[in-house]
Amino acid sequence: MRAFAAAALALALACAAGCARGPEPLPPAELFHWVRQPVAFSPPPAKWYRQGENGGGMLGVRFILTGGGGQVMSVGANRLMAERDRREAIERLIARRDSLTQRDFLRELSLAHARTDDPVSEREAAAALAINAALDRAMNDQLSGQPGFVAADLDDALRAAAAYEPTLAEVLPRVRLQPQRMQEPARWRIGYERDTTIAGLPAFASDDTLITPERPLLYHEIFWVVRGCVFKAVYQGTPENLATFHRVVDSIQFPAGANVAPN
Repeated sequence: MRAFAAAALALALACAAGCARGPEPLPPAELFHWVRQPVAFSPPPAKWYRQGENGGGMLGVRFILTGGGGQVMSVGANRLMAERDRREAIERLIARRDSLTQRDFLRELSLAHARTDDPVSEREAAAALAINAALDRAMNDQLSGQPGFVAADLDDALRAAAAYEPTLAEVLPRVRLQPQRMQEPARWRIGYERDTTIAGLPAFASDDTLITPERPLLYHEIFWVVRGCVFKAVYQGTPENLATFHRVVDSIQFPAGANVAPN
């Protein structure tokens, strides 16, 4: 009996010590340059092993819980939305203009045009038309041998590109979870959705459910738009590990500059 009591006391003390230690610390923050706007955050503990994510239009990193039966969290940027921003392409063309042959310049000029199919909003459609009109003028002026006009045309195109950045409200209809767009719509349950502030910036968050053959899983999404770049954090798992996801999200920052090595 005394041995049992001693063992029970030892177990209680061990549990108390574990509770006193609190959750496992997150590793140091890492910086990622998936799109023009960098993002930094602390990854989850080592039992969540990482994989690169490059599918469905997203570029980022996902963390899978070892032995977790499909529990995963991820942070990433929407690559397809980022590619619609033509600022970098036009800036690169301006910087390289004098070093390009006419053939290469005209080719790069053509590639710098903005997409006009399936615009995110009327604002984006108007910006794309203005960008393309300026680039078309640059092509005509280049072929006409008027380099001074070409420089002015490229500046006009860059101003038109810089004048537009998508807003969170504009991109949400095409990036948020909508069961009817999924392969198995019946497996998804939309829950609580809200506009909020996370990482010091406006965000949209949803607390939904994914029905799997083994068990229902929480499915949480958070979206931001920062300097025109669309970011998403996702948690798919059980309630027990949700706090770890929130700790990762609480560490997210969107720095204006970067002075540590990117990943």
